[in-house]
Amino acid sequence: MAISSSTSESDWAWLPTDLLDSILHQLASPIDKVRFGAVCKSWRTAVKERPRQGIQIPMLLVPSKHNIKKTRSLYSITDRTISDVNLRMPYNRRRCCGSSFGWLIFLTNTSSITLFNPFRNKKIRLPQLQKLRGYTTKSGKQYTVEKVTLSSDPTTLEDSDCLVVAIFGEYSDLVFMKLGDKSWTYVDHEHGHLFSDVLFYKGQVLAIDHRGLLLSIDVNSNLKKILAPRDLEYADLTYLVETSMGDLLLIRRFLASWPFGNDGQGMTGHFEVYKLVLDDESGKVVKRVEVKNTGDDALFLGDNYSISIPASYFSGCHPNSIYYTDDYTDTRPYYPNGPLDMGIFNLEDRSIRLHYKPNPSHKYMPPPIWMLLPML
Repeated sequence: MAISSSTSESDWAWLPTDLLDSILHQLASPIDKVRFGAVCKSWRTAVKERPRQGIQIPMLLVPSKHNIKKTRSLYSITDRTISDVNLRMPYNRRRCCGSSFGWLIFLTNTSSITLFNPFRNKKIRLPQLQKLRGYTTKSGKQYTVEKVTLSSDPTTLEDSDCLVVAIFGEYSDLVFMKLGDKSWTYVDHEHGHLFSDVLFYKGQVLAIDHRGLLLSIDVNSNLKKILAPRDLEYADLTYLVETSMGDLLLIRRFLASWPFGNDGQGMTGHFEVYKLVLDDESGKVVKRVEVKNTGDDALFLGDNYSISIPASYFSGCHPNSIYYTDDYTDTRPYYPNGPLDMGIFNLEDRSIRLHYKPNPSHKYMPPPIWMLLPML
């Protein structure tokens, strides 16, 4: 007896849970899990509800392996391969100044911010950034925005529940807005405070500068509060990340000693990691302890929203390690060999190894960036 297409679709949608779980168990690649979840609603629910499926390993957005113009591919650090997925980019040669919840963030030629979801082919255009100063060349202008982060996936909540924070300009100004606002709100701060990263942590908006100043921002009143003083030596880059156990880490990145090389290109020398303990009442940092071991956690740092995952969940992912990308924006437009400063820093022996080797023919392409894949 012939089976109609509707009956066939229904059978696929109602496969037993244990069978779906068995199939999912065999899927190591995040790309395959996205494809699995795209089959139908019940399969997508199975992906989200399966233990550990809420935790993803980031993939690296890289130039297409087939050199297809206006597209990018995804590199897996676990199997060390570039996927056959070609994601169409609206600005293929433009740097991503942020990556959050599967969304990529770009600065356009008109100094406005565009959020782009390459899996849903959806754009959200944000207001123009004022006071944008810095590089004047077309290629250099995209580096005037250091980082843009989102508090949540804009497609899963009401617009007013998604907050966008940007660090931009020669003085590393901080601005924020809720989706749907007509303009950005600027946070007043001293010009000497050069902010490097932003983290949404336990209902707070936290910003860190290059010398350890930790700031909390109330987006409703635009009031700011200093949670930790500016009392550390200057670090070339700093990051804030929440561990898989909910701890708050400050990561400080130092480039190798000058000169970097014949072309003046900087390369990472080492990292320092600190655990920040906040007072329950005041929110201020009461203890800053240097950490030599993050346990099972692997950290993913760069222009993306900083991520920490349990490495043991993913075969081939190294625990107690920092996976980093080339995100040093101060002199980036002038580097002749393209983005090269990418690696895995092991906190135990302080060694550095490669996770992705760029193709020399891609030296004019923007730096790779970590991104999480959405469950469609």
